[in-house]
Amino acid sequence: TAAHLLLFFVASASYQRPIMSLAAGRGSSTTSSSTSWPQMERPSITADDHQSSSSLSLSVPAIMNYVSAETTEMSTRRDLGGGDSTFVGVSWEPKQVNVHNARLSATEMNLEMNGFQLHRRTQNMGTVREIDFCHQDDVVDTYYPICEEVVTNALKASTSTPITCVCAFDHNVRSNDHSSVGEIKASKQIMANNVGTEPEPPVPQVQNPAGIVHADYTSVSGPRRLGDLAKQPKLNDVLRPKLLSQNRSSLLDPNIVQEALDGKRRYAFVNVWRSIDQDNPVKDNHLACIDSQTVCKDELRVFKIHYTDRVGENYFACPSPPSNDKQHSWCYYPDMTMEESLLIKQWDSRGDIADGSERSTFAIHSAFLDPTAPKNAPPRTSIEVRCIVIWDKE
Repeated sequence: TAAHLLLFFVASASYQRPIMSLAAGRGSSTTSSSTSWPQMERPSITADDHQSSSSLSLSVPAIMNYVSAETTEMSTRRDLGGGDSTFVGVSWEPKQVNVHNARLSATEMNLEMNGFQLHRRTQNMGTVREIDFCHQDDVVDTYYPICEEVVTNALKASTSTPITCVCAFDHNVRSNDHSSVGEIKASKQIMANNVGTEPEPPVPQVQNPAGIVHADYTSVSGPRRLGDLAKQPKLNDVLRPKLLSQNRSSLLDPNIVQEALDGKRRYAFVNVWRSIDQDNPVKDNHLACIDSQTVCKDELRVFKIHYTDRVGENYFACPSPPSNDKQHSWCYYPDMTMEESLLIKQWDSRGDIADGSERSTFAIHSAFLDPTAPKNAPPRTSIEVRCIVIWDKE
């Protein structure tokens, strides 16, 4: 998140891939010159614990797929469809943690300080329910503007500097049961001035829930991605058909982008995550975030993604060492419905890791398997839309 998560590219960014099994036992690590995506594991609990609803519990146990502290350089190669080759240099270290129920927290989590926040109600739910989330054009034309409005309203309430623009530019559809979603339908928009000459774009695929402890951008890939949005869209950019049909050379004004890259404007990437199951709340494969106030920079490891036309970067994270004053505080919102959305900051140029301020730079996140989930829990089907936000000059 073609919206590719890990894309993290994050840049365009995301992950698609079969989840392969993790050879190591719980709490141990695997070190290999070549490996694959680790399997998500479900911790064991007692029968009494299983009878309690996660929505009523203060926390639930979860096994998170970290990388080991000894991990240094990591990389993979990604094709245009979003598929990865094996990973090089990765040492996985699964760790059991407690994930706190943020609905029961005494303090509301917010984008500015914690890196994520819950948006409880969407105004135009009638329109949202009618969207075909597997149809690229329907998502871009109808759902992107809704996400832009959600992000704008959330950030206006937390910052005094006026916002110049909020633009959605990428998305991923995810499910742990691809058959329940169907296939992604590629854009059918006519590409102006390119009829008969424009290459056939790759069709994105439904992604698995991302069971890796990660952040979508780094200090290198965040600014780079912003710069890319001021250039002609690449072949797998989901907005390419629309921009070309409108004779637009780029999504963003190059002058405004350069001012942001020069530090004259604040910019941020924010994801809008939503369940697209109209009938069922999310009971398993939840998305959890770490409170950014409990993350240290020395716990981050750079993961490089080699595309056919660029190199993207994400952060993977290793567990907090016992010696650290801060220990990762994981949070999630059980039973999320289609009416709700989770806003997750992916990079903030005025954040703590970016420039040393107290504001969050991003929220590290991961999907996890809930040991209290019912055995017949419906598949988790969701969409995340990536937005770029640029503020006025400061």
